[in-house]
This record gives sequence, C-alpha cells and structure tokens, in this order.
Amino acid sequence: MQTEDLIIEQKNGVGQIILNRPKALNSINLNMVRAMHACLKKWASDDSVNVVVVSGAVDRAFCAGGDIRSLYESMKEGKSDHLTFFEEEFALNEYIYTYPKPYIAFIDGYVMGGGMGISQGATYRIATERTKLSMPETAIGYFPDVGGSYFLSRCPDSIGIYLGLTGKSIQAQDAVYSQLADWVMNSENFPKLLVGLEGLNAAQPLAPQIDGILKGLGASNHATDANFSKIGKQIKQCFSLDTVEAIELALQELEQKAPAEWIAEALNKMSTNSPIAMAGTLRMIQAGKSLDLSQCFAMELVLAKHWMIVGDFIEGIRALIIDKDNAPKWRYKKAELSPKELNGLLPELYPH
Repeated sequence: MQTEDLIIEQKNGVGQIILNRPKALNSINLNMVRAMHACLKKWASDDSVNVVVVSGAVDRAFCAGGDIRSLYESMKEGKSDHLTFFEEEFALNEYIYTYPKPYIAFIDGYVMGGGMGISQGATYRIATERTKLSMPETAIGYFPDVGGSYFLSRCPDSIGIYLGLTGKSIQAQDAVYSQLADWVMNSENFPKLLVGLEGLNAAQPLAPQIDGILKGLGASNHATDANFSKIGKQIKQCFSLDTVEAIELALQELEQKAPAEWIAEALNKMSTNSPIAMAGTLRMIQAGKSLDLSQCFAMELVLAKHWMIVGDFIEGIRALIIDKDNAPKWRYKKAELSPKELNGLLPELYPH
C-alpha cells in the first residue's frame, strides 16, 4: 500500500496517512490515490484502528491539488491516464464521505483542488493559522471537481459559487463560516492531538472524546472573526444570480455604490478566467444543490470526460503551469456562451 509519496503509519489505535511530496506541495497522483484507498478499506475493518488522520508532510501544504503535469501529458499524448485518475480519485473522494470511522483531515497550509477532495468528506476538517483553502480551477480552464458540486453548493450565502468562479483563497475563520472546515486549531498542537487520539477509549463513543481533545487544545468550532460574516449578504446579492454576466453586472453596480477590495478582486479574476469554465462551474454548482452526493460525483465524472472535448483545460495548464506565459487563448468569449450554446456544449448540466 505504501508509496514513496505516501507515508502510512499505525500506532495505538491511530492510522496516519501523510502526503509526502514536499517539492510538489503534496499534490496527489494516481499511485497515492490507489494506496490511500486501499489503506482506508483495510483499516475500515481493522479493530485495532479507531481513527484515521490525514495530513501533509510539510508545513506549507496539506495538498495543493492533483498532479496537473501528469494529467497534461496524458491529454496531450492522447492517452487515457487522466480519465483513469479522475475515475479513481472521485471514487476515493466519495468513499471518504461514507467512511465508518472518524476521519480527521488536518488541513494545514495550502488546500487546493484534489486536497479538498480528500478533506471535505472528513468527519473532522481541522484548519490552522496557516490554512489557505481554494478551488482555483477556472483559472486553468477547468471546473471545481472532486465533489465541488456537492460541497460548494452547500456553502451559505452563495459563497461556494463565489469561490468557484473566482478561485479566491480563504483562511481558517472564513473556511469555518463557509462550512468548508469544522475546527480551527493552532498548528503547533498537532503532535499533542495525535497523542490524545492514541488515548481514545474504543469501548466508549469516540466523537465526544475527540471533541474534548480538540477543546482541550484550545481549538474552536465556531467562526469568531470571519470576513464573510461582514460581506456574506453582498456576496449572496451578486453570486445567487443565474448567469456569469448577471453576476459581473451586479458586482460592477455594487462597486459603484460601495467600492471594496473583494469586489475589485472578484471582477479582475472573472475577467481573466476561462469563460466556459466559469459558465460550467456556475451551472454545475446550481445543479448540485438538488443532487445527492453520489449524483454529484456521477455528474462531475461525465462532465470531466466531456470537458476534454469542449473545455479549456489543456490550454489553461499550458499557459499557467507549463509555459507560464499567463496568456491563455480561451476557446470562447463570454458573449458566445448563450444559454442555448451552453446547453449544446454541456448537455450533462442541462438535462431535459
């Protein structure tokens, strides 16, 4: 089960999975997905494991996403490795939501894309003072997958749509407010958390014990100083609208009345992100509101496969990650993406 990119340890009732690709900020690849899934399945029926803890091997990142370069090479060479990755990654992500034992994701540092996939289904999502959480896919011509249609659609105040369209990175308090994290704890207390978890009494309910350990370490499960508590109503006013164009217009009108840094930043990002990626993301999150977990993942998998034909993923990766010229040539202009055109391009998001 163990790979050089994944450290798997088991001690005193705690199964620990450590993502170990420091140079790649722990970006997750197919071998890691497979090893992690196999390990979790084994531990699910292992009575000697009470709780699972997933963390990153470096302070800077929990997991900064999927291994984009390997996906790019597969797509460019006409192979199917990227599709295999999506299928197996999504299966792992969905399994985590239904895991029969407490699954603790210590989301310290960067948590992006694939890092959200292996943390959002966790029983405990513990953020820290270093957490930088985002779903930045629209900047590379893709959409927020790994369950994004499920967890972003369930954020309050249309914040999930805001995060999905702009790729905005948020910190711990805003993550808790957005229901994308459960606890905030000082990162230096992580070793003490592990020690506390090793002392769990398996004969008693585990949740109250784990809550007690976290509270004893000064962790909080309430957003006490979230910026979103101040601007949530404005975000909802704009990002609850039906189209990207309507959202941008509402932002522009709001900026004229009450200029704010977050509005200017959102408009700037939306002016450079892939038009079809934003339109697809908006519709996907809207659709996800009325779907259950399995339906969300099924929709995303169909969309991911189709995206290779109609989307901007290859060009986005080329421009921002491979060549780094930051000058992507997107396929479509916003004006070209009418509801009728989108219906034809992305029929999985517009079921009849």
